[in-house]
Amino acid sequence: MKIFNNYKSISNFTNNSTLVIGNFDGVHKGHQKIIKIAKSFSKKYKSKLGVMMFDPHPKEFFAKSSPHFLLSSVETKCEILKELKVDYVIILRFNKSLSSMSAPDFCKKILLLGVKMKHVFIGKNFKFGKKRKGDYSFLKKFGVHNKFKVSSIKLFHRKAKNKIDSKLNTYSSTNIRRLIRDGNVAMASKYLGQYWFITGKVIVGDKRGRTIGFPTANIRIDDYMYPKFGVYAVKVNVLNKNNQSREYLGIANFGIRPTFDKKSPILEVHLFNFKLNIYNSTLKVTFIDFIRFEKKFSGIEALKKQVKSDISKAIKILR
Repeated sequence: MKIFNNYKSISNFTNNSTLVIGNFDGVHKGHQKIIKIAKSFSKKYKSKLGVMMFDPHPKEFFAKSSPHFLLSSVETKCEILKELKVDYVIILRFNKSLSSMSAPDFCKKILLLGVKMKHVFIGKNFKFGKKRKGDYSFLKKFGVHNKFKVSSIKLFHRKAKNKIDSKLNTYSSTNIRRLIRDGNVAMASKYLGQYWFITGKVIVGDKRGRTIGFPTANIRIDDYMYPKFGVYAVKVNVLNKNNQSREYLGIANFGIRPTFDKKSPILEVHLFNFKLNIYNSTLKVTFIDFIRFEKKFSGIEALKKQVKSDISKAIKILR
């Protein structure tokens, strides 16, 4: 799979292709169905299949005061798209220049003269161009005049099995974020098609975990959305240069550690039967299930007792 970081001088590869445009945060089951449909079109016309997405996410760009939004990194999205047999990905830098580009210029400069695709898939609610004046109707008319086809993307739904499902039955990044913020990572996995995970570097903490018999690896997850404060059963990979490693089981607490009067949220990961020094290593932390809410303990002994209970519950979940 080819990855392009701009739209210039790429048409030799992308000419006459099928292109899907979107943010693809999480690359969830709804996204995957869209890719499958677009793939069938590309096979029919013997053309390449491409995806265009934006970095940072436009909502992040326009709401800089509201971070902790993303489900997945650009790297993760590209990995999943590669597994889905996408031929190329265009990552457009969403900056002041792109945000101020008019809808006609976006269509002409980026799509018509840059990518030169033959078929475009976008959501009916997708907006683009300065002040979001471009939409599906605008692009469809532009395509008619410039000899490329535009198809709309519909929302896909899960079959409701309970009250939670009936309220959140649409495959969407918004619904998945809502589930994760509620601590319902197990349900979120049914929408994502895999368990939600984050990657981050291990930083030096206050090393208090060692003193109570449960050493932890501390990770800041500022590049991702914040899950519900609490303790989770997790699977963890210590990644090497090829993003491969052995998998370990563990528990993770995400929160402000009220027992020790801390203020900044951090992810603390305790790996079972693990004694290696992993400072500055990159961990992939996969959230399997929520165990309990974060709370303040009366002292160290009460905390140690609770952690032992958390580990027992996590082992049952992970097995």
